[in-house]
Amino acid sequence: MADQTCEQINTALRDHQRAAEGWSLRGLAANLHIWAERMILEFELNVGTPALTLERLRRRQLGRYRHGRNGFGLLDEIAVGKEHTQGSPFWQVLGTLLHELLHSWQNHNGHPGSLRNRNYHNQELRDRAKGLGLLIDQWGRTEYAPGDTPFLSLLREYGVEAPQLPVEETLPLPAGRSKLVLYKCPCGVKVRVGRSRFNAQCLDCGGVFERKG
Repeated sequence: MADQTCEQINTALRDHQRAAEGWSLRGLAANLHIWAERMILEFELNVGTPALTLERLRRRQLGRYRHGRNGFGLLDEIAVGKEHTQGSPFWQVLGTLLHELLHSWQNHNGHPGSLRNRNYHNQELRDRAKGLGLLIDQWGRTEYAPGDTPFLSLLREYGVEAPQLPVEETLPLPAGRSKLVLYKCPCGVKVRVGRSRFNAQCLDCGGVFERKG
């Protein structure tokens, strides 16, 4: 996109973050930029370098994409919560980064919804995310599809540990209802599988998944 390739300030900010002396988040920011570039290329998102910020977000908010220009006049600001980066497995932090990159993709290539109309996470965004292995609901809550999804496969290709949860056989359910059953482990990892009985252990915390839906 022409309007993105000319935003040289974003690449300059990325380079500054990679070289910032005395910044405790320097290594994390550099790693997230590597992953942003990797996912943009691998998933053909057709977006430019984000204006990445690591900051305290409101409670339960893991990330944020800002439409339009921020207070510095920068486009495509993506914030990742500092608490999230410190308290969550790295693969989930990358899931949040991809979620926000998908907002950038939709902003530049699709039909973004709006908070005012309560369709910010609209069907177009959710379908694109689902194709990569992210299950996003209408409120923006993200879960992860099991199996060899594009997202989990990319993580494993580059050595990032992530749950390996195969898709099991499905149960017949009434028309209009999801065939995937929600399970959650003690550390908060959520997965959906196609069976009512699922015995599995989380690779992050060692806890057993419990049925939630």
